[in-house]
Amino acid sequence: MRPWYWFCKSLAYGLARLLWGLRVEGLENVPKTGPVLVTSNHVSNLDPAILGAVVPRESAFAAKRELFAVPVLSAWIRSLNAIPVDRSQLSVGALRALGDFLEREKALIFFPEGTRGSAGVLRSPKLGVGMILAKYPAQVVPVCLEGTDRPWRSVFRRGRVRVAFGRPYTLPKEAFGTGNRRDGYRLAAELVMDRIRRLREESPNTTTGGGDPGL
Repeated sequence: MRPWYWFCKSLAYGLARLLWGLRVEGLENVPKTGPVLVTSNHVSNLDPAILGAVVPRESAFAAKRELFAVPVLSAWIRSLNAIPVDRSQLSVGALRALGDFLEREKALIFFPEGTRGSAGVLRSPKLGVGMILAKYPAQVVPVCLEGTDRPWRSVFRRGRVRVAFGRPYTLPKEAFGTGNRRDGYRLAAELVMDRIRRLREESPNTTTGGGDPGL
């Protein structure tokens, strides 16, 4: 892990623990080696920072292209492995950039919904996650994020921001179906989203233990 990345990761984790009583569950489910796609629901602009702070590996993440129009912000998030993507569709260039991290056996954080949704409501996934897994096979780790949509409320009600990691899995070739390519991407994306949905349904709203993010 690069020193700069480690510093930003440590700072974000410390602030999240101090201000919002961050709780982490199932961190042992994140593989320590090999290509890993960390997939999560998305309810807040804080989600990438929170996940980057707790995933125990240096990770890349997809960020909406509009953020890269701000010079200082662009330089900062690029230094933390942010990759610009269009929210409407995943371009060939963006797919290649994201897949490059997986080919180098790194970790990649990805939000299948493509944009923020309301807390407690999961949107239908975009095709992007299916496209990535079709071309760049990797272990997939589902994540349930809670409380990031109301962080300042959590200052006064500690423990409301929670990250739960589910068990890793891989999608077999059959998961992409036998029809046309686009339908296969959609089918795979739905399966990934279903894992996130099941994790959220199975997890309690609060947890009795936290994980050590291995900073």
